[in-house]
Amino acid sequence: MDRGNKCPLCRTVLFISPRTCAVSVTLKNIIQKIFPEEYAERKSEHESLTNYGVDLIPLFVMDAIIPCQKLRLHIFEPRYRLMVRRIMEGNRRMGMVVIDSTTGSIADFACEVEITKCEPLPDGRFYLEVESRRRFLILRSWEQDGYRMAEVEWVQDDLPERLEEREELQEFTNNAAEYARSWLRRVKESAGQDGRRLERLLNAESMMPTPLNPESFSFWLATLSDRRPCERLELLRLRSTAERIRRGLIFLRATEQGCRMQ
Repeated sequence: MDRGNKCPLCRTVLFISPRTCAVSVTLKNIIQKIFPEEYAERKSEHESLTNYGVDLIPLFVMDAIIPCQKLRLHIFEPRYRLMVRRIMEGNRRMGMVVIDSTTGSIADFACEVEITKCEPLPDGRFYLEVESRRRFLILRSWEQDGYRMAEVEWVQDDLPERLEEREELQEFTNNAAEYARSWLRRVKESAGQDGRRLERLLNAESMMPTPLNPESFSFWLATLSDRRPCERLELLRLRSTAERIRRGLIFLRATEQGCRMQ
């Protein structure tokens, strides 16, 4: 059940976590006895939102995103307002998933995002700033209180087995990082006084991971170019770091003349 965010007396907007309030033992026992299934379900959700190590995550169905992105979101639907309220009382994380155009249902791969800034509005809406963290495979999903919940498995790329292959991948990553830095310098120079464009470039640059983590770098490289949702979903499914870097470089070289980015 959702609730308002105003004081019932003075109508001032409040943002207080119910988890800071004491539990009524009598009321808890009554609810647990009369509604055992609902109580167990809510308890499981509560634990999933307060524990970083669990494999349950709420889903925001909107778009396919990849790790190393910054986004701004306007949350206005009642179901997602409830979801955000619960997330902010927990670990501030949710999954963002797209509808797969080939199946008509939510995609099998998605990305976890962390809410880094939350601005609650008087009418219950939220303005959010989020950063995408890591991808996951959706094992199963279901509807709960109007929004989707999912059991997920965290996914990583397949690492080369031989030492020579790992060294080649690292060298490839280092070269790609150097190219990306020079590409960013050229694009920032061409942006001139375009404030919005410069902001996007600086946001992207601030998210650049170290080349010593080739997998994270490969996703960041992909964020520099404009990708369709189906292409971003394909990058989430891809398990080859080198192939993802190769595709990122192809996109950058193809867009360099126009110096356009997402």
